[in-house]
Amino acid sequence: MKKLLVATTILFTAIAVKAQQSDLIFGVGLDIGIPAHNLSGSSMAVGADFMALYKISKAAAVTGDIGYTALFGKNGASTTNIVPIRVGLRYYPVNEFYLAAKIGAGFISSPGNSITSTAYSFGAGYAISPNLEIGASYDGYDKNGTVGLVNLRLGYFF
Repeated sequence: MKKLLVATTILFTAIAVKAQQSDLIFGVGLDIGIPAHNLSGSSMAVGADFMALYKISKAAAVTGDIGYTALFGKNGASTTNIVPIRVGLRYYPVNEFYLAAKIGAGFISSPGNSITSTAYSFGAGYAISPNLEIGASYDGYDKNGTVGLVNLRLGYFF
């Protein structure tokens, strides 16, 4: 886990240094999700994230994100907390539309239990304006079994 945090810090630092002279932008997002796989004891998820996006060409970008998701339990069950840290790629087949994939680590905790898992995501989105986007994704977390969420995200770039 320490190696992943160090690698993520180095990635964000390198991106921030390059930001002075590049196509680097930062943004925040709000997510709402529903359980999709092996989460029958959960009702819905709400989260937020911070993203860095660096355009490497007109049709591609590298991303890095860190987020927080609260996965609410059904019938008084406890809330599960998820913190994903991921890097990824975006492909823009047309200017406003993108396809995305990300991979990294997911830190999942609930009362009395905490695990680190492989976190991955794939989805698509549409830029409503240069600063505002909407997207949908499947976010999966895998360690001795997989859990997954289907999310809608509203993002704002500075």
